[in-house]
Amino acid sequence: MDLSVPRGIDDIEPDRFARQARVESAFESVAGTYNFQLMEPASLEHLSVLRAKSGEGIDQEIYAFKDKADRDVGLRFDMTVGITRYVCSRKDLRLPAKLAASGGIWRYDEPQYGRYRWSHQWDLEVFGPPSVEADAEVIDAGAAILRKLGLTNTTIKVGDRRVVEEFIRAKLGISEGGRVVELMRALDKVEKKSPSDLRKEYMEKGFGGDKVDRLLEFGGLRGRPDEVLSRAAENHLESVKELTLLADMLDARNLRNVEYNMSIVRGIDYYTGIVFEASDNANPRLGSLFGGGRYDALPKIFGRPDLSATGAAGGIERMAMSVEPDDASRRGLAYVASPGPATSKDALRVASALRERGLACEVSLQPRSLSKQMEDASKLGAAWTVIVGEKEVKAKAVTLRDMRSRKEELLSLEDAMGRMAGL
Repeated sequence: MDLSVPRGIDDIEPDRFARQARVESAFESVAGTYNFQLMEPASLEHLSVLRAKSGEGIDQEIYAFKDKADRDVGLRFDMTVGITRYVCSRKDLRLPAKLAASGGIWRYDEPQYGRYRWSHQWDLEVFGPPSVEADAEVIDAGAAILRKLGLTNTTIKVGDRRVVEEFIRAKLGISEGGRVVELMRALDKVEKKSPSDLRKEYMEKGFGGDKVDRLLEFGGLRGRPDEVLSRAAENHLESVKELTLLADMLDARNLRNVEYNMSIVRGIDYYTGIVFEASDNANPRLGSLFGGGRYDALPKIFGRPDLSATGAAGGIERMAMSVEPDDASRRGLAYVASPGPATSKDALRVASALRERGLACEVSLQPRSLSKQMEDASKLGAAWTVIVGEKEVKAKAVTLRDMRSRKEELLSLEDAMGRMAGL
């Protein structure tokens, strides 16, 4: 029997699971703080719903198939489509609606570093009237998740599709829709290709070299919001107004790791306004930790032209690769040890008391000497060993051993639990 798993699918082993659980916990905590309502959209959708975001071409990038009733269905490849479908079907929802979700997604991508065919994602969405405040809210909440995880060496890069499109139309004199989109794709490649390679590629596509140079120069505008807005103003572009408002709002929210970057266009066939992505400066190979933007077109496709939408989504696996491992000593793991069979039941009663208090503990599942149990505690990285021997039973106490300092103390069980809980 082949015990391997399909390509791009991995078992989530304990260490990775613990890291991912930390990301999900941080996400749920921040979602609650910002009053996003938690939900989970269906994992299986009609294929027509999944195609709404990216067209029939998405079929080659997702898990799509016919079910037993010969219906075309597919596994969700993100949370946004399902949440948007849900909101558009619920005209009774109070607006603005702030929803949050996390869970597994499936994409038939080429597996690579930090990217799997089955992965996990958190998602924050705001639906209602168009509002820069909503864009600021999801950016701020995403930044709060990073801070909660201790990821402080990060940059949130912000751009606006409308500003880039206005520059192409007004300053480069290109108005045909397909040609505008093609030039946007050039900006989407600036971090992957050199300017000379992009110039050659787009001249071969029929664009004048001077236009490509001017576009790349404009896409090179990046830095502090005030600096970029000042330089962008030289082009007299009307569409920078919302970026100006956003800068003020992010400043009021005390976000200091924001970079305005005119090459950030993201999902060219999908996003419609302000876009953003966050990266870990200490591990740039991971790519974007979270990203998103305004996508007003999708609610319209689902029959709700009255709804505007903006959101952020983060890769839980990628973010987990950036956080420190959650070892047993940090969790305060206690190992309850008994020197012999005479006090083994007493040790189990102590372990039960610890667990009822919510303290993590381990016990030996087979008869072992005290020295072997101490060795197990050390290998597990336990912060404490709680020894329950005949001396302790007679004294109605336990011996609490700090595995870091190696100091031991005879304490009542209540006092020992308080010490382990940090009280």
